[in-house]
Amino acid sequence: MTWIDIEEVKHFTGIRPQHLKLDKDDVETLDDIISDWITQAQSLIVSYTHNKFKEGTVPPAVQNVCLRLTSNMVALSMARRDTPITQPNEWTIQILSSEIFTQDLKDDLEEFKVVKVTGKANHISVYTISGDTLGED
Repeated sequence: MTWIDIEEVKHFTGIRPQHLKLDKDDVETLDDIISDWITQAQSLIVSYTHNKFKEGTVPPAVQNVCLRLTSNMVALSMARRDTPITQPNEWTIQILSSEIFTQDLKDDLEEFKVVKVTGKANHISVYTISGDTLGED
């Protein structure tokens, strides 16, 4: 089950099949693509927070981040199809950045992060300084 639905993404981004160079009536393929992106966004969020949100308990703030992250995927896909290379000036050519999981999204997830337990024991050294000298009677 996904945290957000396909219609939310469509409404938020205004995406239509022709934006992805699909046939105008190919809504099914568009829905499949968006569904995959939602699943990928959820996976990125779980990986980042180490929080396996239980079904039905995903906070609205996390759902909002998922919507925005998925929307970043939509925007990147449309931009890459239209202009994969940019030229800011006559000497510089750049490829569009693929950063979709932006710092503002990570900041919004901070309160939902779980400290990952590795299962490894931490080594703690304790030294005692007593003022006594060894070997003196």
